[in-house]
Amino acid sequence: MAFVHPEWLNFHEQYQLFEFSTDYFVEHIVLPGGFVVWFSEFFVQFFYNNFLGALVMTGCLTGIYLLLKNGDNQIALLPPVLIWIYSGDENMMMTFPFAVLLSLFAVKGFERLTLKNKFYLQILIVPLIYWLVGYCAWIYLILSLSKDDNGFRIGKENFIKISALILYLIVFQFFTAFFITRNYPLIDIFCGIDYYRLRMEIPDLQHIITLCCVVVPFVKIPQKKWVMYTQLSLIVVVLVVGVIKKYDFDRYSYYKIDYMVRNQEWEKLLDFAKKYNLQSDFASTGVNLALAMTGQMPDRLFEFNQTSNEGFLSTFGYNSFTCTVTAEACYYLGLVNSVLRYNFDLQSAILNCNYSGRFTKRIAEAYILNGRYDVARRYLNKLKRTLFYRAWALKAEDFICNTHNIESNPDWKRLNSIRIKRGLNFSNPHLGEMLMYFSVMGGENRMALDYALSSFLVKRDLKSFVESFPYYTKYFGTSQIPKIYQQAFLLACVQSGYSIDRIPNFISPEIISFFRDFDTAYLLNKNSKVFKTGKYAGTYWKYYLLGN
Repeated sequence: MAFVHPEWLNFHEQYQLFEFSTDYFVEHIVLPGGFVVWFSEFFVQFFYNNFLGALVMTGCLTGIYLLLKNGDNQIALLPPVLIWIYSGDENMMMTFPFAVLLSLFAVKGFERLTLKNKFYLQILIVPLIYWLVGYCAWIYLILSLSKDDNGFRIGKENFIKISALILYLIVFQFFTAFFITRNYPLIDIFCGIDYYRLRMEIPDLQHIITLCCVVVPFVKIPQKKWVMYTQLSLIVVVLVVGVIKKYDFDRYSYYKIDYMVRNQEWEKLLDFAKKYNLQSDFASTGVNLALAMTGQMPDRLFEFNQTSNEGFLSTFGYNSFTCTVTAEACYYLGLVNSVLRYNFDLQSAILNCNYSGRFTKRIAEAYILNGRYDVARRYLNKLKRTLFYRAWALKAEDFICNTHNIESNPDWKRLNSIRIKRGLNFSNPHLGEMLMYFSVMGGENRMALDYALSSFLVKRDLKSFVESFPYYTKYFGTSQIPKIYQQAFLLACVQSGYSIDRIPNFISPEIISFFRDFDTAYLLNKNSKVFKTGKYAGTYWKYYLLGN
C-alpha cells in the first residue's frame, strides 16, 4: 500500500507534528486513550519516508495477526485484512490499529502472570488499560478473562466475572466522561479519542473489526488443507472487494496530486492528469502549478481540463485539505502573506487540533521572509523537537541568526526579490488583475505574469489579455512568444476585424496558417473528433469555442 498509494502515508503524516518533549507526552497521557494516540503518532512520523512508513504499517498488521493466531488457524488474518480495508478511509487514524495491537499485547502479558487469583488484579488493570488504549480495552477485558489451559472459552464462572468487569468499565467510562473529560463528547469516551478523524461519526467497520478481534480466538476450525485453502481464498476475496470499494480513485487522485506537489514531482503530475483526464478545481490547481514550475504553462495550458479562477488559486474551503496545493502555488508565486494565511488556516482546521509539520514549516518560512524572526523562532523551536524536520529547522535558525545567509538559499533569495513589501488585497474573482499588479510591482516575476495572462484566457476575457500583454513583451520581448499567447492574440485580432497585414509580426506564419485550417475544419463540422483528440485539441481556439 505504501508504494501503490504513497499519498496515503503523506496524508496521515502531514496532519501531526510529533515532538520529543515531556510537555507533548503529558498533554496526551492526561486523556483516556491518550497514550495510544501518542504511541501511534510516534510511528506515524515515520510515514515521512515511504519505505519506513511501509515497515511501520506492515509491522503493526503482522503483530496483530501473530497475537491472534492460534495454531494453523488462518482466520487470524481476518482482522488485519479488515484493518487494511478500513485504512482505505483516510479518516481512520492509526490510533485504532495500534490500540488493537497494544490490547492484544496486554492480553499476552496477562497470560504470563502466575498469580493464583488474577481476577482481583483486573480491578486495577482494566481501568489502566482503558486509560492507555481507550475503546479497545474491551478486547483486553474479554480475552484476558476467557483464556485458560484449554484455550479461549467462556464458562459460567468466566461469564459472571466478565459481566461484572463490563459493568465496572462502563461505570468508569461514565465517571471519566462527567468528571475528567467533560469537554469531549460521549462518543469519544466510549468509542475512542482520535480513533477516527471526524468527530461524532464512527464507521460500523471499526466495531466489526473490534468484534472480530474478540471472536477470532474462540473459533476452532478443523486442521485440514482444504479448509485452510478455503479460509485463505475467502479472506483474499474480502481483501480485493474491500480495497476496490474503499480506495476510491477520484478521492485518492486528490491526495496523489497533493503528494506530487509536495515532493515537486511536476512531470509525474502532468502525466497522471493527462492519462486520467482529471477535471476538478483541485486537479487544475495542481496541473497549472506543475505547468508553471516546468515553464510549460503558456504552451500546454489547454492540453488539460481548465475550470475557472479556482483552478489557479482556490478560495479557502474551511477544511484542512482542499487548499494545500493553493498554499504551495502561493509560495512559488511569491505571495508570502497568502502563504502565511493559507497555511495558518489549514493548520487551524485540523480537527483534532494537532500541529502539522508541513504547515508549520511553511509558516516559519513566511515569517522569516517577512523579517519576523522572533515569531519564526517559536515555530522553529517546535520543529527542532521533531525527528524529520529538526535538520531543516536548525539550518533555518542559522539563516536568521546570520541574515545575510538568507541570500545563499536559492528559494528564499528568489522570493525575497519578487515579494511585495506593501499590502496586497487578495481577490479571487479578480485574480488576473491582482496577479498582473503583483507581477509588475514585484519585478520580473514570469510565473505570476503567466498565471495572470492564463487566468484571463481561461475566463475567455480577451480584452483584459490584450490590454495586459504589453507587460509581457516589456519584460520578455517578442522573439519567442509562446504559442498559446499567439493563438489568443490572433483570435482577438480576428474578432476585432483586423486584416492579415495588420496582425502583429510576433504571430508566426505557422500559427496564422494553422488558424486558417482550424477555421475551415470548424465551419465544416465543429463536432469532429479532430477537436477532441486530434491536432486542434490543445489549442486556445478550441477551448474558446468548444470548451474543454
